[in-house]
Amino acid sequence: MANQRHLETLKQGVAAWNAWREGNPGAVPDLIEASLQGADLPGINLHRALLLGADLSKATLAGALFHRAILGGANLSEADLSGAVLSQAEMHSVKLRGAKLSGADLDHSLLYDADLRRADLTGASLLQTTFENADLREADLRGSAHADTDFSQADLSGADLRNTFAGGVLFRGANLSGANLGSAVLNQADLRGAKLQKARLTSSDLTGADLEEADLSEADLSGADLSRARLIRTSLRKAKLTGCTVFALSAWELELSGAKQQDLRITDLAEPAVVVDDLEVAQLFHLLLHSRSVRDVFGSVSSNIVLILGCFSMETEPAVDVIREMLRQRDYLPVSFDLEPLTSGELGESLATIARMARFVILEATDASSAQREIRAVVSELPSVPVQPLLLAGSKEPRLLEHLKRHSWVLTTHRYRDADALGASAAERVIGPAELMAMQLQGR
Repeated sequence: MANQRHLETLKQGVAAWNAWREGNPGAVPDLIEASLQGADLPGINLHRALLLGADLSKATLAGALFHRAILGGANLSEADLSGAVLSQAEMHSVKLRGAKLSGADLDHSLLYDADLRRADLTGASLLQTTFENADLREADLRGSAHADTDFSQADLSGADLRNTFAGGVLFRGANLSGANLGSAVLNQADLRGAKLQKARLTSSDLTGADLEEADLSEADLSGADLSRARLIRTSLRKAKLTGCTVFALSAWELELSGAKQQDLRITDLAEPAVVVDDLEVAQLFHLLLHSRSVRDVFGSVSSNIVLILGCFSMETEPAVDVIREMLRQRDYLPVSFDLEPLTSGELGESLATIARMARFVILEATDASSAQREIRAVVSELPSVPVQPLLLAGSKEPRLLEHLKRHSWVLTTHRYRDADALGASAAERVIGPAELMAMQLQGR
């Protein structure tokens, strides 16, 4: 039970209480099981206070100091704790359902088994905070900051974690199904065994994240950065994987049935953009780009690969997108290689290997003058691979094309007005002629 003298002092108001605390710095307030429902106590000093089982539901505690307070089992449901300092507080099994904790400091606090359903934690500081087994369903954590925060086995289903910084955070076994993690920073996060069904991870940073045995069924990962992430026995069934960066991704025994895989970048941001449409194939192409021995093994392999080559700009990228989609519809595997900037000789060798593997090459030559040496070197070594040049109407024909025309496997340049016009003519004027010549050159 609470100390009656402490309760009487508290009833005199915040000013009287804080003055008493200042005059008695060694005193430990005993408010165990105190009934303070709806109390108006903004800015109150409850540093190191004993509040076990206390009822502070619907209380106004904005800016209050709870540093190192003991709140186990306390009821703070719907309380206003915005801007409060709860650092190093012991809050196991505390009830914070619907509480306002925006901008609060919960660093190093213990909230295992806590009830934070629909709590407002926007902009809160959660550094090294423990939420193990906590209930955070539909909680709002937008813009909150984390470091070494522990959400192991916590229920975050339907929670809003947009723009959250959660690098290195532990989500092992957590339930994040239906959660919104758009633009969240989750680099190096431990998501092993996490449930992320139908989660929204658009434009999220998952670099170096561990997703072993995580369930991302029907999740939306559009534009996510999965560079150096670890995916082992991860379920991506019916997931959306478009526009992702997958540089140096480690992927084994994935479940990808029904997944939409498109425009996956396999190169680092400092390298030319190489884009493929299959997560597992991405690893192979990454090896081709960075391992000479693998290139030697696969250098003579032919397949349904079509290489789209060029220095892509805002003007020509829509046309490249149209070509990629038309190739997909014909069961080809489009691999686009943006030669701007091509600074690595090793990548130049890799480009030549991919080109030799291709069924045919589509060269977008409108802005390719800055890489003409590399293009000329590659094309000159492709006597059995057709090359179909494209040129945006109104553009001056580069000298590069004059040189390439000397090769019999280089087709007549197709000029196009815009992406829509290219879409209407590509089957007959681009893909068809390239397919025909491939059959003639490759005997099939």
